Amino acid sequence: MSQLLSAVNDALNDVMSAKINITPETDFNEDLDLDSVLFVQFLLTLEEKIPGLMFEPDQINQDAFTTVGKLIQWIEQHLQLESSDV
Repeated sequence: MSQLLSAVNDALNDVMSAKINITPETDFNEDLDLDSVLFVQFLLTLEEKIPGLMFEPDQINQDAFTTVGKLIQWIEQHLQLESSDV
């Protein structure tokens, strides 16, 4: 399991108070039934687990992050952009 996938899994376990095993294909709505409040809590928890990650309010769009894989892809791109800005 990649470091990002592991961090996402840990954050989901924290927010949902359950042991969850995810894959990049896991759908936040269909497979996990995350409502918008839980999704925002999940993103905030994820920020704590991944150094340098910060979601801006206008970036928090659950439709853009339909699967774990899409979220990880966005995080990888975002962290890469942050490091190139330095």
